[in-house]
Amino acid sequence: MLILPVGENTGQRSTPWLCIFLIIINTIIYAATTHRDNQIETPLSDQQLEALAAYEAPLLLKWLSYQDSSTYADAVAMENRGPEFMLTYGWFNQAFSRHVSEHWQTNPPTEQWRQLRGELEDWITSYSPFLWGLIPDKPTATTFISSMFMHGDWFHLLGNMVWLIIFGAAMERYWGAFRFSAAYLIAGIGAGALFILVDPESGVPLVGASGAISGIMGLYAGTYRLRKVEFFYTLGFVFGSFRAPALILFPVWLGWELVQSATVESNVAYMAHAGGLITGLLLAFILPHSGHQTSNQTDQAKREQHQQVPEACLRLAEELRFGDAQARSRQWLEKYPASRPLWAFYLEMGKRQKQLDKAMQDGMKTLNSQPGKAALLTWLWQEYEELGGDTTRLPPPFQLLLAELAWLQKRPLVAKAIVSELQDKQWQHPRMEKLSQQLELKSS
Repeated sequence: MLILPVGENTGQRSTPWLCIFLIIINTIIYAATTHRDNQIETPLSDQQLEALAAYEAPLLLKWLSYQDSSTYADAVAMENRGPEFMLTYGWFNQAFSRHVSEHWQTNPPTEQWRQLRGELEDWITSYSPFLWGLIPDKPTATTFISSMFMHGDWFHLLGNMVWLIIFGAAMERYWGAFRFSAAYLIAGIGAGALFILVDPESGVPLVGASGAISGIMGLYAGTYRLRKVEFFYTLGFVFGSFRAPALILFPVWLGWELVQSATVESNVAYMAHAGGLITGLLLAFILPHSGHQTSNQTDQAKREQHQQVPEACLRLAEELRFGDAQARSRQWLEKYPASRPLWAFYLEMGKRQKQLDKAMQDGMKTLNSQPGKAALLTWLWQEYEELGGDTTRLPPPFQLLLAELAWLQKRPLVAKAIVSELQDKQWQHPRMEKLSQQLELKSS
């Protein structure tokens, strides 16, 4: 089962730099630790591993009989009790290693056993997951954080980064980089805490960003709450999409993790995912009170931030009635002429009708008379280009306005390129001549 949002209804498309930074950091750390671990050689020969397995296989089976019944049944079904058996069920489990030491207190080992076990433990604990992963029976403040940046393999890393960009981009745009980063780390810590609480005696390290990313999913549900969001789903070979309040998906996501934890035997830390989801949801209800709206925002900016694309417009777009959707959004823009989400939707609908340039012209005419027009026009220009717009296709008066805007923003190269384009078309205007002279003085 897979359920994930397929788009934001806020109209905001700023670049999620923190998410990109997290992806880069996770990738670099995985590559570095994998390279390091690949340089570590097994200190024991095949004969020595066989000898150590002969010592410890009976002890492991007895120890497993007091642990998880399903794991014990799988271990009993494994006929070969050699090194492969020990590597699968015992040698990489720090709790079993401590059990061996406790066993030695009443049953002194042979010198060979002690020596082989010592070399094996030195080898295993030198691997990155045991150095920086979160081990439930000996957690540290450092490993609570470092474990979030460790991954088992490339597929583990890739899967987590895809989910990070799907949910993280929306949350970074909504909360801002600072609060998003705090939520990410706190959710990861919450995920680790529940993982430890469920099995505090475990010696298996927790690694991966999935707990923190699950927290961002919980944050997403708690942020949008009863706002309807478009979701894509797959269930076996059945797939499709639906609109539903974001908060309704939270029990579905949480229930899935709990069911998987109770019924599926794998190395996936489902309870860590559950811990992240719960932490993220709680954060969504706490963060607004910590100053999500800054005190120096103007009333106009607040109205702009909160004014979303109306459901009626979104519904028309879903029905592929792009012209009607654009016309309806234009009616709302008469009331909220500086609403960036509405203008983003208006441009998108223009693009769907192959009338993006006309939509851009409408936007420039309206925003050019608004307070703070420079910032609004700059944003509209960026949005236009991200949708595939080309400034050279606009009529000369609009190109000149953008050239003047670029000049005011101290981007002379951009302004010069537009002016040169207009001069090649032999278009003339007193304002363009003045701008051309300013550009020449700048270059000289």
